[in-house]
Amino acid sequence: MAKARRLLLTALVPAMLLVGATTASVMGSPQGKVDVCHRTGNGSFHEINVSANALPAHLGHGDVLPDEYGNCP
Repeated sequence: MAKARRLLLTALVPAMLLVGATTASVMGSPQGKVDVCHRTGNGSFHEINVSANALPAHLGHGDVLPDEYGNCP
């Protein structure tokens, strides 16, 4: 299961990075920045804005991208 998850993340992270960076620049966010739903210690989420370079690390530890409406879970 962990191997499949790792493979899925390896394939999807570059695509999500590209989509996130493109969306951020189109939506008027600072260039090279993306919005991320950051998972807190109690399992809730709040939106933060991070460097596109940091996106894979955030996704790797449980953060997610906002939905198509820009909302966090």
